[in-house]
Amino acid sequence: MDDATRPSQTTRIVRVFVLRGPGDCQEKDLGDEYGWKQVHGDVFRPGEHRTLFCAFVGTGYQITVVTLLVIMLAIFGELYTERGSLLSTAIFVYAATSPVNGYFGGSLYARMGGKQWIRQMFVSAFLIPAYVSGTAIGINFIAMYYHASRAIPFGSMIAVACICLFVILPLTLVGTILGRNLAGLPDAPCRVNAVPRPIPEKKW
Repeated sequence: MDDATRPSQTTRIVRVFVLRGPGDCQEKDLGDEYGWKQVHGDVFRPGEHRTLFCAFVGTGYQITVVTLLVIMLAIFGELYTERGSLLSTAIFVYAATSPVNGYFGGSLYARMGGKQWIRQMFVSAFLIPAYVSGTAIGINFIAMYYHASRAIPFGSMIAVACICLFVILPLTLVGTILGRNLAGLPDAPCRVNAVPRPIPEKKW
């Protein structure tokens, strides 16, 4: 064998060893795969409830950004001087950072091969507001029924609904479009099998 051809053949052997694993280079007679090769093609397969999963991921990014910004504003500002200023600032910052939710949730949904991106955008936009607002409105109606002095006026609830419809939803749409176009390409480190591998039943 010529010395000039040894580096190229060694490179090919190493490439095959890395891509296929040591079992294919040494034990080609084994018909079935074993070890990590049984699962590496299914690890990055999207789950069944990818819409809800991506909505939770995007909402998590947004809540993280909102928490950091509110803490910084509370440190460098004077949010503690007036009653309700911290809550009002948190609502304003949450509405302003809605593109963060749409960007990370929409890009992840596109990388997972999702097709109903508008549905995912609506779920991401209204996941936290619907939960928080629904709970607050329910408690507020109870307070109004008992004529409590701490009940929130009906106009404030209408204002919160308008913020959700005319601020949070459009900004989430902008973030979702940017996320799908800028970071929506699949980036799995290995190839995903076209057919899911059956999981054998185990006796526990």
